[in-house]
Amino acid sequence: MKEIKIVKLRSTVSVSVTGTVCQLNCKHCGRHYLEDMVPINRIDEIPPSTKSILVSGGSKKNGEVPLSEHKEEIESLKKRFRLNFHTGLIQDDISVLKLADAISFDFVGDDDVIKKVYNLNARVEDYVRSLEILMKITDRVYPHITIGLDCGKIGHEYKAIDILSRYELKKVVFLVFIPTPRTVFEKCQPPEIEEIKSVFSYAREKFKCELNLGCMYPKGNLRDQIAEAAVENGFNTLTQISEKMIDSLQKREFNLIFQDECCIF
Repeated sequence: MKEIKIVKLRSTVSVSVTGTVCQLNCKHCGRHYLEDMVPINRIDEIPPSTKSILVSGGSKKNGEVPLSEHKEEIESLKKRFRLNFHTGLIQDDISVLKLADAISFDFVGDDDVIKKVYNLNARVEDYVRSLEILMKITDRVYPHITIGLDCGKIGHEYKAIDILSRYELKKVVFLVFIPTPRTVFEKCQPPEIEEIKSVFSYAREKFKCELNLGCMYPKGNLRDQIAEAAVENGFNTLTQISEKMIDSLQKREFNLIFQDECCIF
């Protein structure tokens, strides 16, 4: 019986070390997703049922999320919760990363996409360098690839998979571009489902590790289609899928293992 982990996010809370500030103001995000995070100076608002924290935030102009500037607060969080760090590019002080139970690292496989989407003067080699630094700290580094990151167009994904497949990874997480209001890309469309299926198929062919469908992907009918595509391509974990999809998997006699924390745990 095929086993699939199903994540219903209830016990992981996102904390931003920069509040709603981001110096890059990326075209796909526009600081929008920072608004739903708990600011680092208000961690007393974290619900008591919380088990783990995604420590994230906006980026500096060099692509780094300034985690080290809040080491004291993060050390306080570590005493109570498991920590998943969303790092951005690695620049200077990395000592705070030794507190990580997991590291989520957005990986982009094309120089032009990095510059266009992130408004960032960086190259793929900078992402490779950061990945290798992180992998020296812990083997619990989980790259994230966003399909359609460039205004819904496919461009960097296959190259990202090719690069990452050279490394011994435990998990790779896939996300799908969401047109988000009040962003430069708000009128862009998500990739076509056949394009998403093709990327999933290529990923399963190239990676020996676990593959996760993360929490960020479009809602509506496309959401179920994406989840089904992940199942068809042997993904190990599905996050925030619909009850309809859960019922379908149960009828097909999949062994579903439910989890209430971030998919990388």
